Amino acid sequence: MLKKILFSFVILSSIHTAYAADITNPFYLPSKGQVGSITSLDYTQNHYKNDWGVSDKVYDTNLSEELQYGLTDKVAIIASIGNILAKVKDAILNETDRENKNINWETGLAWNVFDKAFKLQTSLLYGQDPFVNRYNEGFGEYKYFKGSVKAGYKFEKMLPYIEFTEQFPIAQKKGSDKPVYTAKVGLYQGQCETWALDTGIRYTNDANTYTKGRAYTAEIEASYYLAKQTALSLYGTYTLSGKAKTQADVYHKSIGARLRWFF
Repeated sequence: MLKKILFSFVILSSIHTAYAADITNPFYLPSKGQVGSITSLDYTQNHYKNDWGVSDKVYDTNLSEELQYGLTDKVAIIASIGNILAKVKDAILNETDRENKNINWETGLAWNVFDKAFKLQTSLLYGQDPFVNRYNEGFGEYKYFKGSVKAGYKFEKMLPYIEFTEQFPIAQKKGSDKPVYTAKVGLYQGQCETWALDTGIRYTNDANTYTKGRAYTAEIEASYYLAKQTALSLYGTYTLSGKAKTQADVYHKSIGARLRWFF
């Protein structure tokens, strides 16, 4: 039975060999008719500490699934859904609150405008994240549009790139009401269908009334190809410098695993 399962996996991984490509590349989109599955599981710690010693801690476990489908060789539909299991420790009340249902999702389109040596990708997504207003009871679910532009230049085994993202809320009666901006400088390198390493620094400016803050975060993702169209990745983030609305210092770190499979 085990041999049959392994054989089936090898056959499925070999389907569409014409599509063999660097699926961990930050600009990669599925070709026409191709389907991609990206499953992620990560654990995050957020720590807020004021000058007078008040310290709140939030521990998140997030499981998500993203599906991609190539409409053309340059345009793909993207849809993702996830759930955050949260544990919040309130330093003032000395209480721990657990929240096990925080469904978030996104759907939209991504377009590789240029995909030769010079690369340019744009995307527009519509999403929901109820977790944003978790501290403001009755404020409802946070819905938003998110647009991004990513550009880079491919050398033999290196791809330096920059990315700008704007996420802005829509139809918000209460709660988060202003955009979130991010900018990333990254470097992707590796050997196609063997290994890859993606590193970078991301700046985040959250202008929302209730979650206002800014941060510089280091990001890293190391990937190993299990098959031509299958890659397993380990990734992590660490905040180098962050400040919340309350002037509290923000300490953030996360670690996770990701499985990519295109067929």
